[in-house]
Amino acid sequence: MKQRYPAMLRHKLSNVSISLRKKYYKFLGMQINNGVVLGKIKCKWPGKISVGNESVIEDDVVFKTPQPFAETNFVKIGERVFIGHGCDFNITLGLTIGDDCLIAANTTFVDAGREMKRDLPINQQPVIHKPIILKNDVWIGAHSIILQGVTIGEGSIVGAGSLVNKSIPDYQIWAGTPARFIKNR
Repeated sequence: MKQRYPAMLRHKLSNVSISLRKKYYKFLGMQINNGVVLGKIKCKWPGKISVGNESVIEDDVVFKTPQPFAETNFVKIGERVFIGHGCDFNITLGLTIGDDCLIAANTTFVDAGREMKRDLPINQQPVIHKPIILKNDVWIGAHSIILQGVTIGEGSIVGAGSLVNKSIPDYQIWAGTPARFIKNR
């Protein structure tokens, strides 16, 4: 019976910590709806992020939105979305995540890339910005990378460790590096 009390205390302190963290990020401009569980995240510009009802964002998730005054630079997370530990959102234009999505640990989203012409060094190439869209009911496996301009269709699944560099239609399963069609769901 005595072992139960430290666990209960730890649980209550964790809830207080989550509540204080949500209040802090709301104060800084993050839009956080009801029932959200917000882990220990890193975010310089919380005003660019909105989180839907009953979503869970685990610890060590990083939100990089380097253009804080651009209207188009945003991360919109739908309702009942789960974002696993250690995910990295490097968003210069926009990311929209639909409702009921699962994003497993250590997944990376990057909505910018560079051109590859031979007449300029790589670091001087023009940057290409294209938004990323995850429609409703999408599952992204752990350690995946989702690149600029990709739309992942409703009900689709991306296998763990995949590199997604082109859009995926509704209700399909893709996996691999680069990701390829596996089968319909």
